[in-house]
Amino acid sequence: MGDGTAGIGVLLREWWQQRDEYQWRIDFLRTRGLLRILRWIIAGIGATMGLLAAVNVFVPPGADGALFRIGWAVTAVGSLGWAVRWSVRPWPSVRESAMLVVYVDALMTLSALLFGDPNFAMSGIPILLCAGGYVVFFHGPRLHLVHIAWCTIAVVGIAVWLAKSNPEYGLQVGVSRAVIALLVTVCILPALQFGFWLLQGSSKQSLTDPLTELTNRRGLAMSVKRLNADARDDGHLCALLIDVDGFKRVNDTFGHAVGDDVLIRTARRIRASVDDDAVVVRWGGEEFLVVDRIARRRAHEVAERIRAAVAEPADPTVTVSIGLATSERPDIDLIDVITAADAAMYEAKAEGGNRVVVVTDGSTNGSA
Repeated sequence: MGDGTAGIGVLLREWWQQRDEYQWRIDFLRTRGLLRILRWIIAGIGATMGLLAAVNVFVPPGADGALFRIGWAVTAVGSLGWAVRWSVRPWPSVRESAMLVVYVDALMTLSALLFGDPNFAMSGIPILLCAGGYVVFFHGPRLHLVHIAWCTIAVVGIAVWLAKSNPEYGLQVGVSRAVIALLVTVCILPALQFGFWLLQGSSKQSLTDPLTELTNRRGLAMSVKRLNADARDDGHLCALLIDVDGFKRVNDTFGHAVGDDVLIRTARRIRASVDDDAVVVRWGGEEFLVVDRIARRRAHEVAERIRAAVAEPADPTVTVSIGLATSERPDIDLIDVITAADAAMYEAKAEGGNRVVVVTDGSTNGSA
């Protein structure tokens, strides 16, 4: 019993102290083709809220008056702005995402209060679960604590309002409804987040490289299956084998900690240089693999973009050698394309590095 309690305590501490895995979760969804769908779902929630609030400006569902109509107008504009942001802009950074959570918490609470009746307001508070569910999946326990604090203040405030509005039995109703609302927002969602964190750890260990947070070799097959399912008809199977030039010298000169930082930086620059649907893999050591289904000419442009991005000034600055292989054959095995890219990559290194060598119908073409 004591050992079990201690083990749970250790897990809870690890959960609380976890570093932000926001980027990993985004990449996880992106490699499975779900990120774009989720973006449109979030935008759809904002659009629905905005349209309903716009109707309420003209036909208030509860209390009426200039102040309430202005409040509904603010909610409508804010919600539609939220929808436009998620529709037209890329997925937010971790900081912007946290700010959007605070923003939508305030907007949803305002929409509940605008009914002008504590019973209706308490019934509307569960809409905060939308923001809570987002926090559960994308953010850690610290932002969740902020969300819980907001929910608690909102629920307790409405419960006090409910108690004061009906001296006869308002206190009893307010307390009971507040307890139900708090059980959901304060107890259930954190438990779900903790469980998700445990499952994420297992998934991440099996399919993701722990250092760079890219897909590992084991996760390649699953990611490529998704890539093939979503591929355009005119897309060619492309493989880019990328090797960091002189990486052993970096380790010997600056130490392994700096070497790890170089690998992390290189992984991020590669990920930022390719399409969202591309599969980016830590192939082993200082080697990376990019697999995509795009036109051959575009693949060469992507390879050059990666080479230039990695070579941008840093401390220490490094370059990469890239081998690019493409195939139009629908029946070709991916491993054959990767093997061709690997041979081209070694040719790029032999020519001095910091260059791209392209395999085209059995011949190679180098560029630096």
